[in-house]
Amino acid sequence: MSLPSKVSPQPPRFRGTEGLTIIELLVVISIIALISAVAVPNFSFVPGTEATHKLGNLLGDIRSAYDMSVLNRKPYRLVFEFKTGSYWLEATEDQNFFLGDEKLDRDPTPDEIKEKEAAFDEDLKRYTELAGREVEDAEKEKVIKPSSPLLAAAKKLKPTKWTAVDDAEWNKRALGPSFVIRSMQTEHLQRLLTLEELGAEGYAYLYFFPQGYVERAVIHLAPADLDDKAKLDEKTYTIRTEPYEGVATAETGYKEVDLRSDEKRR
Repeated sequence: MSLPSKVSPQPPRFRGTEGLTIIELLVVISIIALISAVAVPNFSFVPGTEATHKLGNLLGDIRSAYDMSVLNRKPYRLVFEFKTGSYWLEATEDQNFFLGDEKLDRDPTPDEIKEKEAAFDEDLKRYTELAGREVEDAEKEKVIKPSSPLLAAAKKLKPTKWTAVDDAEWNKRALGPSFVIRSMQTEHLQRLLTLEELGAEGYAYLYFFPQGYVERAVIHLAPADLDDKAKLDEKTYTIRTEPYEGVATAETGYKEVDLRSDEKRR
């Protein structure tokens, strides 16, 4: 399955305004409790309530980002920093956001994104100057700005602008010092990215779409202070996303996940 090429948000559908009966409420509460029990793994490998709390929060944050994308009708993404285990939520107002036809070898770092934006702005400035100067139309009392096919398409060509969500509910999260992101792959990436390979340059993005879709992804979390490397696979947690359900599940141990196989099974 290919990634959604365009974001064309549809209004979410809601139930009627009539109230729920006591029996219906009990059924809903039971279903929520069952889902929570299935989604949250046994965090026995990493001692301490802090580590358990952080892993549980990550699963909840993935679901929260999915819900926000649908309700606010715009794309969101979670940005993961491998070395520190930090992650945060970003949003864009670009309703024509497109990931591209070709899968990426790796995701760009925030600094690389800023450099690309600056280079685009510099090129646009140069092409604007080449298009000519503004002309005053005295008869119509207005200024005619220079134009060209490139300037007309500039808005579509400009890199998508992502802004960090920073409010009372969302701020920068930290899986460290308990965990680091050992490796991660999402649907738009052609391979598994690893902390060992990328080091401080390791970043990955998980995208959410307002149609009710989160990328297929696998995230491997490992204890940051593990001395016995022979037990690394055993003490790693594997987190997977369910694209249309908007939830993430976790299990103990390092699990190899072929995202292409997951796609073919659907």
